[in-house]
Amino acid sequence: MILNKKIFFPLSLLFVTTVVLGQTPGAVGDNALNYNRLIKEKTGDGVYKLIGTYKVVGTSYLFGEKNQGNLFSKEANAFNVFLSYNTYNQEVEFYSSSNPDKPLVKGPGTVDSFVLNRNESLGITNPLKFVYGTHLWSSEKAFFKEIYAGKRFSLYKRYKSDLGYVSSNYVQSELRQFDLLFDFFYTDSETKTIKKLKPNSSSITKEFKTIKDVSGVINTDELNANPEEALQKIFDYLNN
Repeated sequence: MILNKKIFFPLSLLFVTTVVLGQTPGAVGDNALNYNRLIKEKTGDGVYKLIGTYKVVGTSYLFGEKNQGNLFSKEANAFNVFLSYNTYNQEVEFYSSSNPDKPLVKGPGTVDSFVLNRNESLGITNPLKFVYGTHLWSSEKAFFKEIYAGKRFSLYKRYKSDLGYVSSNYVQSELRQFDLLFDFFYTDSETKTIKKLKPNSSSITKEFKTIKDVSGVINTDELNANPEEALQKIFDYLNN
């Protein structure tokens, strides 16, 4: 059972969030990871969620709560609503106009996809589309962010939050923090498969050697500095 303690963010925190994220490029510090890290630093150990016996600091919500976007499911679609994507349990919460204070919680598998609208203050320069795993031939109960949609090969990024130790506080054994992690995946529409992809030169070259020699379009420095952008160029080459 998860119990929430109310969190109040001062205006100064919101201002700092906007400034820091706005200055952070690409994936040197992935903007979602930057947000997660900033919340942990600013809220401290006194604000937490109870998960089992643990007091967990930080946030499991990607870019925080109540981001404007669209939600798609078999039952119905919702446009221009406020969404909260929980990367710890892969639930999506949304707020209806009839009940704007209490979210409707959609469990894993009940939402086909959703979109977070552009929000430059959070570093979201373009809408972010998330697709549930079963629609990408994945058995994982998770959402995958679409990075590149190709004729055959498409690229995705999966976020998840784990409960990690708080390095600055070893006294409270029950204290944990939300650690936001991610992995890259790609799909092949011909074989109808999805595979994890390590964003380094040797792994990428080996993975696609029977399709194309991609070594000529791999920029190692760019892979390290901005893997999403570098991988998009590689996938563009693979699909043409």
